[in-house]
Order: sequence, then structure tokens, then C-alpha cells
Amino acid sequence: MRLLRAVYLLCWLPCGLLSCGKPERDNPLDPRFIGREEPGIQLVAVFPAGQLQGELMARIRFEVRAPELSAPVQGDMNLVGGQARAEVRGVPAGPGRIFRVEAFDANLIRTFAATDTLAVEDPPQQVLLEMGRLRGSLELSAQLPPEIVALEVLIIAGGDTLRHTYEVEGLREERIEGIPTGTGIRVELTGRDAQQQVLLQRELGADVRDDLIAHLAVGAEVGALQITARFPPYVARVVVDRFSDAAGLFFRRSETPELPGPDQPIDFDGPLFLQRGFGPNGETLWYYNFDARSTAPAPVYVLVDRIGQPISGQLPIFDLLPGDPGYSDLWQIHNVRILQRDYLLNSLSSLQALSDGGYEITPTDQVMHCVLAPSGSKAALRFDAATPAAAQQGWYRDLVVDYLLFENPNSIAQVDFGAGKVNAPEMFAFFENDLDPSDGFALDPLGAGTHNVATRLPGQEGYAPLWVLTVFKLAVFDRVQSVASALDQSRDEESLLNLPELLYVDAPIVKVE
Repeated sequence: MRLLRAVYLLCWLPCGLLSCGKPERDNPLDPRFIGREEPGIQLVAVFPAGQLQGELMARIRFEVRAPELSAPVQGDMNLVGGQARAEVRGVPAGPGRIFRVEAFDANLIRTFAATDTLAVEDPPQQVLLEMGRLRGSLELSAQLPPEIVALEVLIIAGGDTLRHTYEVEGLREERIEGIPTGTGIRVELTGRDAQQQVLLQRELGADVRDDLIAHLAVGAEVGALQITARFPPYVARVVVDRFSDAAGLFFRRSETPELPGPDQPIDFDGPLFLQRGFGPNGETLWYYNFDARSTAPAPVYVLVDRIGQPISGQLPIFDLLPGDPGYSDLWQIHNVRILQRDYLLNSLSSLQALSDGGYEITPTDQVMHCVLAPSGSKAALRFDAATPAAAQQGWYRDLVVDYLLFENPNSIAQVDFGAGKVNAPEMFAFFENDLDPSDGFALDPLGAGTHNVATRLPGQEGYAPLWVLTVFKLAVFDRVQSVASALDQSRDEESLLNLPELLYVDAPIVKVE
């Protein structure tokens, strides 16, 4: 331990400089001094600014050694602000007196220390020691699956955060130096594959000491428990069929046999699903047609911690698939409060598990647009570039389900939602067969685009990706290219197609020119 600076202030200086008044608490005295009024050495230990955390300084002790003393003079110190103070008695004058101060956390792990060797003069003096943060080492052994090629280690100790990233190949052993000491230092491990997808997430705790090396081991069997839904070899996937008669209205395999079969990937970027239309003022826009849906969103369950923040790495939980009664691509978020601090990520993976566990579930006023689809499905465009285009994963009854994310609470485009339903704006549209949606929207034979007109754009008040359709007859197809022109045609009831009931279509706008 390096020697730290000592400052001597002789007691003949003014008492304001000496802090000569009685300390807040006297320390244990050598018996031969009890009852005597002899002044002691004023010992002051100064802690680094910004590191004053009570749990790290549950006890502060001093010790003074000298050749003439048969046993060291010891005692406790009082913490006042950023300094610890004590009055030390029983130390004879002379050279080579060793002063040492140590701070301990509640589990008696040393967290700060200072040592200095100096001469004690008569009369007594003030000794100032500058405390240094103690640091230790951590050994990490990880036996990881071959799909994991990079391991990120985040160490959080009080106000210090250390981040290390290692390339891994099966077995990995690393010693990490310079970790602040203390009880239960938080260690977060994140394993990624070659595509930077998170395959492993784990949070561990370790006691770090300055005189012993802590050791953490992550075995293959432990890693397997932490694999999220992006790790196909470990978790089974559910079969999704968006084109059954129960799931579709615009798109039914019974009417269009070339549609992908159950659990076959869907390319939503093809002309059947990605279509061109018009904005309110004649803007050119593109939207996906994800078929007819209800204004009542389905519930999705998002796990949150004690303060209501989503638990990082935990996948959302769905309980409905396309074709099920009540299914929707629009999902009302229900927060599931997790009180356990040691919750194992993705150990809850079904609504049944949430119900059996009696967890507090609270519906929110937030809606996210998640299009459940077979694994390998793709839709490359998003209005908000910050929304990931790659398929995301969730849980469905302990199985993995893929979904494509569009409007969500963090995106520019929000879903207008209230009173338990999605507030669908109006879209003017044409059917190809001039009768019903079974043949899809009518297309311009030259440009292959629709003449559908959206009355809201993403980011505007009242926008939602779910539209209530006002359908025109094909006779006025060429006359409709904006809201104004559509309103002109709607004045003539002969131009409108009468539908047996209101029809809502899920069609998120993903590009506007």
C-alpha cells in the first residue's frame, strides 16, 4: 500500500484551524489514559469526491503502530460529510509511527484504505490521510455454445462501470483487474452470434476483495437456460398460418392457392402486399396490406421491474395466433410486474405461467403493431428508420413466435388508441372485382399502384395503421387521387359501394414521397 500524504498542524495554531474542540465521539482509549484530559491526535480521513456511498462505509477503523507499543492503538471513526474523524490517544511522541485507516461495507469487505508513516511530535497534532478506493480482480470462466462468438462483460460497482468485450470460441477464461471492491458487485454477461443477435443474457453477483480473487463460472448448461428466443437450436417455434380462411379476408389460400403454406416464410415486400397509394394531398405513399382486422387490440404481456421499466432481454408474451378469435396485429400492452431481483430472464414464457404465478398485470394505454408471421418472413420498409426491420421474437405458450414490428411506443408513428379500441382513420379505396375484398385492391394497369387515399400520415394526430374503408366503384377510379377529390366523388352516392358492415384493414404506411 502506497504511503499517503500527512499534514501536521501544531496545536499552538488557532483552534479554528486545528478543530481542537471535542470530537463527536471518543474512541476506545488505552486504560492508562482513562480519566485524563490530555489532548489526542486529531485523525482525519478524507474520501474521494463523488464516491460517498453509505453502504461502502458501514464501518471505519483506524490503527496506529509504534515500536514502543506492545499492541496497536485501534478504534472507530465518525463519518461526517466526506471525512471520517477520530481523536487518537496513547501514541507516544517519536518517529516511525504508522497510521492506517480502513473502511468496510456491511459485510466487512474493505472498500477504502490509507496508510502513512510519520513522526509524532509533542504537543499532539492533526493527521490527514487521503483515502483510496480499493480494487480487486475477477476470474471468469465461460463454457459457451459455438453459436456465441462475442461475450460482453459489464461490471457495475457503485459509480464505476467497466465494460469488456471478448471474442470467444467455446471455453473462455479471463481475469479482469481493477474492479472496485464490495459486496455483490453486479456482473452482466451478454453473448452474441455472428449477426450480433443476443443469444445469452445473464446477471450475476460477486464479492470482490482486494486480497482475494473472485471467481465466476458460466457453464454450457447454465448458458442454455439463458438463451433467448433468438437461439433456434434450444427453443421450439410455433406454426403460424396467416392465410387460412379463419385468419384472412383479402388473402385466403383456399381462393389463392399460390399463397405460402402454414409456417412457410412470407415475402411482404412483393407486389401482393406492398402497394402504392396516395396521401391526403396527393402525396405518393407505400403501405403494406396485412389484411382485415378488428379495432379491438389483442393483449400482449410485457414484463417490467419494480419501477415499471421493461426488463431488458425478456421477450413479450402473446397468447393468440392468426386465425384465433380475437387475434389482431395490433396489441395493447399489459405490464406484468416482477418483484424478484433475481428473476431469471425468459423463465416466464406463457400467459398460463403468469396466471399460475399470480403476477400483477396492468393494462396500459399503449399499443404496438406486431405482425405475427412464420420464421423467415420479411418486410424491409419502416416509416421510422429506428424501428428494426428484422424479425423480432416473442413467446407463445412456451414456444417462440416471430413478429415484424411497426408502430410502437418508441416510434415516430404512434397508434391512436382510446376507450379500449384503435381509433381508425378513413381510407378511400377500390376493390379489384368492384364487389368485395376477395380479389384485393384495384390496381392502376399502368403504374401497378392503387388509388387508395389515406387521410392521415404517420406522425399526424389521429394516425393509426388500421383504416376504416370507404369504397368507391371502379367507375370513378381515375378521379380519386387525394382527399379533396375523394370527397368530391363521395357526394354522389351512386359512386359508393355499399358494404354490409364496416371494414377495417391493417395497412401501415412505410414510405411517403
